[in-house]
Amino acid sequence: MSKPILIIAVLIILTVLVGWQYFLPVFSKVSGLRGELKIWQAKLEDTQALSRKLESLKNKYNTMTDEAERVSQSIPKGEDLPGLLVQLEQLASQAGLILNSVNFTVPEVKKTKATALTTQSGTSSVSPAAVSTKKNEAKKLSVEVSLSGTQDSLKYFLSSVEENLRIMDVMSFGLTSKGSLSELTMSQTFAVSLITYFR
Repeated sequence: MSKPILIIAVLIILTVLVGWQYFLPVFSKVSGLRGELKIWQAKLEDTQALSRKLESLKNKYNTMTDEAERVSQSIPKGEDLPGLLVQLEQLASQAGLILNSVNFTVPEVKKTKATALTTQSGTSSVSPAAVSTKKNEAKKLSVEVSLSGTQDSLKYFLSSVEENLRIMDVMSFGLTSKGSLSELTMSQTFAVSLITYFR
């Protein structure tokens, strides 16, 4: 072998050895980093999916909060007589009626008697089912309303009561005419009996 070829071969071998010693660990490290990058990308995708689910749940919660607020307004906590009076005044004025008077009465709730049960030992105890009252059960409030206006206005008023946010049931209504019965547009006085509810 000639000397230049030998030198070239030695240089090639040295280059391969140096490359092997310095670049192989870097290559291994890069390969490891690529594996870690894939793992972190998968974690990032999972986190983004969880973030989208969380946003969806927040939207549902906000919708449910709005619905809960509507339910709270439809059956308010307590009688809320001032609020009810404002609603009735507004419904009457929108229908073109004059609100003459409003009377509120809370019907008496029949209380259940506690029944005593006799045990085998001869002692008596009170049944918990008999004593417990339904706390969340809606209570009724009777409302007697006197209105003045036309029959068409009364129809509109009754329709508005039906669509009102606070639940009201029309129990009965009667009228006292101030003019001829043949005139449909005459001014009349109406007595409307309603039931509304509260918690």
